[in-house]
Amino acid sequence: MVNPLTRCVQDYALPPYATMRPEDIAPAIRAAIDEYAVDLAAIEDDLTDPSADLTWESVMDRLEIIDDPVDRLWQVVDLMSRVADSSELRAAEAELQAHVSVIQIRRVQSPAIYHAMTILRASPAYEEAYTTEQRRILDTQLLKAKLTGVKLIANDKDRFNDMHLRLATLKTDFANVVLDATKTFSLLVHEAQTLDGVPASARSFYAQNAVAAGYADASAATGPWKLSLERPAYKPIMKHCTNRALREELYRAFASLAGSQPHDNTDTIHEILRLRHDQARLLGFGSFADMSLATKMAPSVAAVQDMLDDLRAKCYPVAESELARLQAYAASHGQSAPLELWDVEFWKERLRQDEYKIDDEVIMQYFPLARVLAGMFELILQLFGIRIEAADGAVDTWHPDVCFFQMRAMDLPETPILGYFYLDAYVRPETKRHGALITRIASRSKILRTTAGPRLPVFSILCNQTPPVGHTPSLMSILEVEQLFHNFGDVLQHTLTASDYSACTSSSTAPTDVMEVVPLFLISMCYDPMTIKLISGHYETGEPLPDAVFDTLIASRKYMAATEMLRQLNMAAVDLALHHTYDPHAKATTAFDVQHGLAKRFCVLPPLANDRFLCSLSHIFSYDYAAGLYSYMWSDVLASDMFAKFQEAKTNDEWEATGRRFRDTILANLRIDEPLAVFESFRGRKPCSEPLLQKFGLKSV
Repeated sequence: MVNPLTRCVQDYALPPYATMRPEDIAPAIRAAIDEYAVDLAAIEDDLTDPSADLTWESVMDRLEIIDDPVDRLWQVVDLMSRVADSSELRAAEAELQAHVSVIQIRRVQSPAIYHAMTILRASPAYEEAYTTEQRRILDTQLLKAKLTGVKLIANDKDRFNDMHLRLATLKTDFANVVLDATKTFSLLVHEAQTLDGVPASARSFYAQNAVAAGYADASAATGPWKLSLERPAYKPIMKHCTNRALREELYRAFASLAGSQPHDNTDTIHEILRLRHDQARLLGFGSFADMSLATKMAPSVAAVQDMLDDLRAKCYPVAESELARLQAYAASHGQSAPLELWDVEFWKERLRQDEYKIDDEVIMQYFPLARVLAGMFELILQLFGIRIEAADGAVDTWHPDVCFFQMRAMDLPETPILGYFYLDAYVRPETKRHGALITRIASRSKILRTTAGPRLPVFSILCNQTPPVGHTPSLMSILEVEQLFHNFGDVLQHTLTASDYSACTSSSTAPTDVMEVVPLFLISMCYDPMTIKLISGHYETGEPLPDAVFDTLIASRKYMAATEMLRQLNMAAVDLALHHTYDPHAKATTAFDVQHGLAKRFCVLPPLANDRFLCSLSHIFSYDYAAGLYSYMWSDVLASDMFAKFQEAKTNDEWEATGRRFRDTILANLRIDEPLAVFESFRGRKPCSEPLLQKFGLKSV
């Protein structure tokens, strides 16, 4: 009997998520690795043959074919580790991690393959025959090989590879510790007054969690209520609960998540920083940040630092004023004690409600998940001519709540399907990692084709929002709406690209400060009046969000916006410093010292002395954003400017025409051509930071 995972790779089919077992993973990946090793040896023999005719097809197309099986199978492991954690899956991942890393680094460091690519790069065909995409792929692959140590000599290469393998293990370990620490913390509340001020929807969610934990009689009205550090459980306490002691308890737990035994990432983050530093030095870079920026849109670490300092100078005085006003408001409403970190979100929400008459609990009722999805899909149809259709039942899924969709181009002959995606919307604290992101299941490729045509892209969108409770559907906060749009923007840019090769459509090949442009643009689109009419509808009446409430919602986006920008700048500055100026070998200084040092410049209210937020900062220690958290702000300059183009449209026809232009330039070419050139082809000029500053209520001078 053929292993079901092996069969899905051979047939270019989707994985059998519903029926696959953890024990299927290791045999399938071992077999793929063995075949990969044979294929690599064969192509190296052919490429080193003096009579070999080195062409794009004989080198790059062939590599795309042999690289795919191991990559696709490892993507299965990556996805399942995020959504269906188990001891068996962790054991399989731990067993295979090193073997996968070894064969993949063997491929990237192959002297024969690297030499063949350098010949292609120097050939007349590079300028005369290769497409823009092919030239970009070749340049990117050559740079990747250099940054993975292809030119290192024996001993240095061995050291580099040992560090590479260790880093792969540490990134997985980091994510598992965060998940375990999150699962470990829970607080059972028995007295209703303890949750005074907490909305009914959150109480219902807490009671549902208590039922799942074995308290069969738990109810929203009488409890008990089970609290956790998952964001759908944590946020309502911090924003609404009048019980200051409870807010403090949860805040301290969240700020120290994965920062103490038995689930402690402290040693892990310092080892990761040391290994990254040492790898960069082996390759001749001054720091890991210098090495990371070699692949980014941003030209240098200095340019990124200048941006962070410039934005800090603009928003810090405003943030100081915002906090002083909040302190005064809290004092005038009964809090005699100085404002502490666990008070900020609570009083921010009280002042926001007073000033704008906005009640998030009421607004959520206008954003049931089903309506938001339907409206988002209608928006994509209007702007880009893409229809999104439910295809549930067509494929296996890993959980009964997971939905499956296909994307169809309505303005092309025979309306072809362009791609697919899974949507896993709800929080599952026991088995699913927190956060909202997408994962790649298959990349678009004309080389990896079937009789039906090029292989189509497939992605998963992973969210962690509150599930339906009783007869009430899943209601979305405006932040959850933003996260959904952000993730869908990521899917769009992978699906609507004009790229023909998986080397350009793979998430891992795009710089983070390019990857975030489209997702951040789509977040801005949430707040377009036309969009809000599409995505809102009261879960009981179907009525869209009233115009007056929408206008107030737009106005409130600038409320304490400088404080929010400063928070983002602080995280980016800490990330950059840890990977550029910090010496991870200096025992006298820790990563937390760097964090607290920068807090003096970027935080109006200093962090707790034992704050350990770095220990759960998955973006830089588990994902691919190391020395790249600045990407959100860097990309938002472009994204906000692109959205301003839509705001200039005076009619629906102009709006839709702008959407088609966006599809034909940004979505089609951003991953293929130089990003700033693609931006200019859409906007007609260079980027301007004014729209970003306006969004945050800041002045340009």
